[in-house]
Amino acid sequence: MSRKRQYLIFVSLPLFFWLTQSFSEEGEGSSYLKDGVYYSDIQLPFKLEPTQIEALGSGLTLSFQLEFSIIDVRSWGIDREIGTLSQAYSIRLNAFTGRYLITNLNTGTKADLFSTQEVESFLSRIQSIPLVDDSILDIKKNYQVIMQARITAEGISQWIKTLSFWRENLDTEFEAIEWKLLD
Repeated sequence: MSRKRQYLIFVSLPLFFWLTQSFSEEGEGSSYLKDGVYYSDIQLPFKLEPTQIEALGSGLTLSFQLEFSIIDVRSWGIDREIGTLSQAYSIRLNAFTGRYLITNLNTGTKADLFSTQEVESFLSRIQSIPLVDDSILDIKKNYQVIMQARITAEGISQWIKTLSFWRENLDTEFEAIEWKLLD
């Protein structure tokens, strides 16, 4: 093999692998204290997959869940979970109006949106989620918040999920996001 060909392979292989890698956008979270309660704001790379958009158009409802864990991080010993919190949203398409309805299942508030881009933008930025009461925490300790988000299809029986095993899945799980509760 000639030197020129070796050099070309040496340069192009790393470039090829770098270009074919999929890089995920990481989300971020922050917390603040207001009236004795810690609230969090989250930015998430929320994106509906084409199969999920098709499922919404077919009448399925998608569920968007946020699972929060508050951890007491200890320098010596095992970390201790202080508490957990779930926040859930349902996403569905009104076939008559062609608009997307997002319902916060915890509070009952609703948002009526025109397009999937609006849905993605709306659920990419979630603000003022109450996490924990200030009286439960010790200001001297180090607390970490871990949030896991996922999209799941509602109303699909287990046998249909089994039959569609080889097809693209309607469920999406996002990378966990971590941040300090007390900054």
